Amino acid sequence: MADGRQITAPKPRRPGGRRPAPKTVWDAVRADYLAGLPAHECCRRHGVTIAALRSRAARNGWRRIDQPWTPANALDPSDEGVQLEQRSEGDLDRIDTGELVFVAHRRMLRCVLRGDAAGALRWRRVAQALEAEEAEMRRYLCQEEALNSMRLAEEADGGAWMRPTPGLPRPAADADPADSDTPNFAGADSADSATPNFSVGGETPA
Repeated sequence: MADGRQITAPKPRRPGGRRPAPKTVWDAVRADYLAGLPAHECCRRHGVTIAALRSRAARNGWRRIDQPWTPANALDPSDEGVQLEQRSEGDLDRIDTGELVFVAHRRMLRCVLRGDAAGALRWRRVAQALEAEEAEMRRYLCQEEALNSMRLAEEADGGAWMRPTPGLPRPAADADPADSDTPNFAGADSADSATPNFSVGGETPA
């Protein structure tokens, strides 16, 4: 050149180099990114790097602040928890613990498929806590059922009649037998007996 600078040819692309994503991919990335999907999730879903996403978002003006507000914890309509809440019409008393265990297990599997190991571990702990609570409730119900069966068996055998009547004094366990009104003939002396002694021929029988 006239100014003495040399023109360097562009570096050839390495055989194993990464090709840029086509426009259709970036259109899908833009749609998901502006819809509120996290940047790392957009990159994982469409196979682009986080640096390329942030560079293109800054260059093309992808601003989430211009998008309609949505709750941060908005769930997908196909989520099992959303469907369970719709079936129960928001009444928590109609939801069984086993159904919550199913929801936690499905969300754990979804996190595994998305590569979210931390989320999978969190939902696994939630499922285990719900399973432990369900097992404790079952033990309690079994104990209550056993106690009710014992009460019914005692009432059928007449055990209820042997129980002290409420309001009446209970007899003392250490009462003295000498204070009892019932005469005790167990220790009576045979010599003091009032039974006449009939002897034959004036002789006292041996």
